[in-house]
Amino acid sequence: MEWRWNAVFLISLGAIWAAMTTAKPVSSLDPADESTRELAELEDAYAHDPSDVALAKTLAETYLDLGRPGLAIAVLRAGDASVLEHPMVAHRLAQAYEASGRVLDAYATADLALARCARALGTKDAPSGTPVPRFGCDARQHTALTMHHRALGHMVEWGIADPVRDDRTEVAYDLAMRRARIASSR
Repeated sequence: MEWRWNAVFLISLGAIWAAMTTAKPVSSLDPADESTRELAELEDAYAHDPSDVALAKTLAETYLDLGRPGLAIAVLRAGDASVLEHPMVAHRLAQAYEASGRVLDAYATADLALARCARALGTKDAPSGTPVPRFGCDARQHTALTMHHRALGHMVEWGIADPVRDDRTEVAYDLAMRRARIASSR
């Protein structure tokens, strides 16, 4: 008789535990949501044309907006290598590295993006001896790349390992933004 009560008690305890630990969804994306369908269409389009710069940039931005920097890194690294030659795509890759805590990779990528943009514009900080890139870059993009590069430079200098959780990240961006404002007001 006692074993029956133990079995009933154990089954009741198991049912209560099962009800309290419902499974969480694997993905935060709702398949019925319009934005999820748009993301799927964007992924499909990029899979069919991995050399499209606009698609690569838009897909990386979407992943960054969703808080998935690892996916942005993966899609940009897996795509056509010529896509990363565009400074704004390289900038998105640097942002993804930064968001995932890879500050040194972000700094190196931002440095490369800035150098490519400077070479396309022909500014005085442009590297010499390299061919002029086949893409364009305007002064606004150069300013954004410069600001990001300087902010990452501060983070590297200060030894920030996790920019998402470190309060000094905001200070680094404030310092970089101040310099960009001063340069743009001249």
